[in-house]
Amino acid sequence: MHCSVVIPCWNGAALTRACILSLLQQVPEPPAEILVVDNASTDETPHLGDMHPSVRVLRQPRNLGFAGGVNVGLRAATGDTVLVLNNDTQAAPDLLLELHRQLRANPGVGAVAPVSNHVKGRARIDVGDAGRTMAARIALSAELAQGPAFQDVDTLAGLCLLAQRTTFAAIGGFDERFGHGNFEDDDWCLRARLHGLRLGIARRAFLHHEGHATFQALGLDLRHELDKRRAQFEAKWRHDPAGLAHLAAWRGDLASAADAARVARSRWPMWLDADWHLARWHLANGEPATAAAHLKAVLRACPHHVEARLALGQCQLDLGDTMAGQATLATAERGPLDDGQRRTLHLILGNHAFRRGAFAEARQHYAATLAQFPDDGDAHNGIGLCLLGTGDATAARPHFVRATTHGCAPAHTNLGICQVKSGELDAARSSFARAVELLPHDLQARANLAAVAQFVAT
Repeated sequence: MHCSVVIPCWNGAALTRACILSLLQQVPEPPAEILVVDNASTDETPHLGDMHPSVRVLRQPRNLGFAGGVNVGLRAATGDTVLVLNNDTQAAPDLLLELHRQLRANPGVGAVAPVSNHVKGRARIDVGDAGRTMAARIALSAELAQGPAFQDVDTLAGLCLLAQRTTFAAIGGFDERFGHGNFEDDDWCLRARLHGLRLGIARRAFLHHEGHATFQALGLDLRHELDKRRAQFEAKWRHDPAGLAHLAAWRGDLASAADAARVARSRWPMWLDADWHLARWHLANGEPATAAAHLKAVLRACPHHVEARLALGQCQLDLGDTMAGQATLATAERGPLDDGQRRTLHLILGNHAFRRGAFAEARQHYAATLAQFPDDGDAHNGIGLCLLGTGDATAARPHFVRATTHGCAPAHTNLGICQVKSGELDAARSSFARAVELLPHDLQARANLAAVAQFVAT
C-alpha cells in the first residue's frame, strides 16, 4: 500500500516523535511517506525529518491551524491513500493495515477511522491511558480482533482519517475558516455524505490519543473554541437544506430535520442521511410502517448502521412482525453496541415483552438497563408498569416516582393511577395535570385528568 500520512503540528516535538515512531513500526510495512506539516514551531520539530528517509518536514512560515496544515499535506502527498493524523497520538502496529482493510472491504466507503481512548462519537472506547505503551497497544489490538470489524456512522472525528487521495480531490480539503481546529471534521464529513459516501469506524484498529495537546500548549480555552467553531459551522450550513437538517438533528428537533431532509433530497440526490432523518421523525411520531421503509433504505446504503438496525427492529415489533423484529435485533446485538445502544436494545425488548404480558421477561430487560444506568427514567417506568400489571401498585409507585424525577413524562400518568388506587385523589389530579402539561397530545392523560377532577368535584 502506498500511503501518505499527514501530521500537522505546532511544537510538541516529543509527542510528534512518538507518533512517528509508532508509524515506522507498522506491520507489514510502514507508510510510504510521513509528511510533518510544521506550523512555524519553535522547538525541535524542524529536525524530525532526520528520524527516517520517509519522514519529510514541510516547514510553514506561520501557524496555519489544523485545517490549513492538513491541506498543505494533502497538496504534497503522493500516496494512493492519505491518513490525516493528530500529532499527539500513537498507533497500534496494525493500525494502517486494519484501516486499509476496511476501506477496501466495504463498497462506497469514503473514509474510515480507528477506535480510540479519547475521541468524540462512536469511536471512543473506555481504556484510559493504557495505550501509551507499545505492549499495551498490541494487547488492545488482539482484544479488538475478536470483535466486529466495521461500523457505519454518520460522521467521523478528524483525529485520524484514512481516505483515497482521489476522495480528498473530489470533496476538497478541510475548510480553513475553522482555524486551530474543531468542526472542520464535521464539515468535511457532511460534504462526504452529500457526495453519497459512507463513513465508517474500523473497530479493530486502535489509536492512543493524549487529547488536546496543541490547544493546551497554545493556551486556548477549549470550551470557548468549541463554541466559536460551532457558530462558524452553523453559519456556513444554515442556508443549505441538508445543513439545516443536520443542525436541527443536533438540537433534537426531529420534525424540522425531516422537513429540511425532504427539501434536501432534490438538491443533493446522493445524500445518504435524508432517509435517516425521515425515519427518526416517523418513528417518534408513531408511524412505524413509514419509518421502516426509510430505515430499510438507510441499511441498503449503510448495512452496518447500528442505530438504524435497532430502530428497524423496533418498527417490526411494533407492526406485529415479531419474527422479523427479533431477527433484526439479534443482528444488531452481534454488532458493536456501546452502552447507549445496548440500553436502547433492552428497552425495545422490554417494551415488546410488556405488551405481550410477559412481565417477568420485561423486568429482566429493564433491570439490565438499570444495572448500567441506575437513574434511567424509562427503565424505572417500565418496571413500575410490570408491577402494576401484576396488581402490585404499592411496589410500582416508587419506580414511577424515580421515573418522574429522571424525566420520564408518561410516568406522571402512571404515578397518578397508583395514587387513585390508594385514594389520594388530589395528588392524582396533580400528577395527571403534570402529564398533560408535558404531553399535551396524550389523550389518555387528558381523560384521566378529567375523570379524577370530576370525581373530586362531586
